[in-house]
Amino acid sequence: MGIFSRKIIIVSPCNGIFKNLQDVNDPVFSKGLAGVGFAISPVDGKMYAPVDGIISMIFPTGHALGIKDKKGIEYLIHMGIDTVKLKGEGFKTVVKENQSVRKGDVISYVDLDLIKNHGLLTDVLVVVTNHKEICIKKNLDEVKAGDEIAYIENV
Repeated sequence: MGIFSRKIIIVSPCNGIFKNLQDVNDPVFSKGLAGVGFAISPVDGKMYAPVDGIISMIFPTGHALGIKDKKGIEYLIHMGIDTVKLKGEGFKTVVKENQSVRKGDVISYVDLDLIKNHGLLTDVLVVVTNHKEICIKKNLDEVKAGDEIAYIENV
């Protein structure tokens, strides 16, 4: 890295087990159609901001939200697979659109048992939607919220 290069660190949005995005059981995400990123299989329902930025979008059902960082990079935090079907049940968003967040700020609470009881998967995805390359740290397994998972270089 040169003296003027910059790196954006992306941290885990929750406690859980790291998964590569291609291992997620949803073709839109696993094939990279929504962007590049990673997933965490959560062990609790407290969700945190994975980057510093502004809440750019909150899906009406609360199962997904967007964050835009100061460099204009956009991140989708998607909680669960097919959880849009729950129509908001089990999601408590604690941020508002246009609110500034810092890495580690609580953004949502998710009822993981409710998701599982509906036969859905609880994977939490962090997807960079408008940048083609992120670097994922190697040999990840169990992670804690706030652990560095990936970074974007030279932005």
